[in-house]
Amino acid sequence: MAEHLRKAKQKGVIERFEEHDLDGHADFSIWIRGRNEPLLAECKNVRNHEEAYRKGGEVIAYKVETQKTRTSNSDASSRYYDTTQFDILGVCLGKKTKDWRNFVFVATHRLARHKAYPGKLAVMQPVPLPYLVEVPWYDDIGDLIEAEFGKK
Repeated sequence: MAEHLRKAKQKGVIERFEEHDLDGHADFSIWIRGRNEPLLAECKNVRNHEEAYRKGGEVIAYKVETQKTRTSNSDASSRYYDTTQFDILGVCLGKKTKDWRNFVFVATHRLARHKAYPGKLAVMQPVPLPYLVEVPWYDDIGDLIEAEFGKK
């Protein structure tokens, strides 16, 4: 995902970004012009090759799991990501396409919500097939940032 962010920086879409490898923190902070706080981005992989959304036996979308590894004993919903925990989800399609540079991106506010906890994200999210990527998903993070977070 950092490679995609470097390209967006070269195009002038973002000013800078930082990569984080910390529990409880988004994977990337991204700064854009006209915004004081960074956008936060989380990076995930699609589920294994057999897992997908199907209709009539045909794969219609991949799956990505959007939940944390651990849960708190005192809060049953703590394993689920809060809808405001990050702004952008980047999904690597490498498990499906064998090209680990192949990503799609979506703004978090476009993702499905958890049925029991509306302030949290659903555990599984549909991810478009590479040849079916269309708004609100993008194959270029710069295009997503400009469309969703750019000039108003």
